[in-house]
Amino acid sequence: MKRILSGFSLIALLALPLRAQVTETPQTIAPGKFFLRMDAVTVSVNRDSLEPYKYTALGLASSILSTGVTPNVDVQFGAQVFVRETYQYQGTNSSRSGWGDFSFRTKWTFWRDDSLGQSAAVIPYIKIPSRTEGIGNNHLEGGFIVPWAMKLGPGSEAGAMFEWDQLRNDANNGYDSHWLVSAFARQHVFGGFGAYAEMTMAVSSASASTFAGTLGGGVTFDFSDVFQLDYGLSRGIGGSSTDWTGVVRLRWTF
Repeated sequence: MKRILSGFSLIALLALPLRAQVTETPQTIAPGKFFLRMDAVTVSVNRDSLEPYKYTALGLASSILSTGVTPNVDVQFGAQVFVRETYQYQGTNSSRSGWGDFSFRTKWTFWRDDSLGQSAAVIPYIKIPSRTEGIGNNHLEGGFIVPWAMKLGPGSEAGAMFEWDQLRNDANNGYDSHWLVSAFARQHVFGGFGAYAEMTMAVSSASASTFAGTLGGGVTFDFSDVFQLDYGLSRGIGGSSTDWTGVVRLRWTF
């Protein structure tokens, strides 16, 4: 049981962070504009084939609101509006729910080459606990993200991301470093429809057995130039990964 519970911290890192498609984009929001990215419904399920346990996480309206400060800098506020976690072990259930954590971020697009269609940014962030009983770990955490993207042709884009996080350890007496890399490819299909594929890999300084990754993809639909819906599904790979994560999300510029 101890091994099961110790794995939940890394599961939470991959399953319910304030991200839509995991790989961030380097583009910033124009001054005077706002951008809302919301994971309207996130469901993650994890089972152990050797022990009778199941972990299910539900996130509702996990959102990031961004606004531009300069053409190359924006600021972002994130909130997990509702989180519910359920553990089933040897016939007993344990659930906890409430507000998730908050985050503050800023994005700086430090490099852009229009002739190559490429750009890169850095996103430092800090996570502030909501102090909701049983949700999160009630500790400050933070790190930085470096996304890169390039246009491959009309309606086609690819990108990658590196992330470093300082997260509270399982013993609750210090912090562990977590490293994550991801990559995606996205293609317009027809009309307002598009599709993407994505992979992630993560490790932690806690131990050598913390490798976790995902393989997945999704479909998008553009209702207009400023409003988009998409659905994504990913399969975990590695012993510390969530088995399945599905997300229904929206993006709205106003």
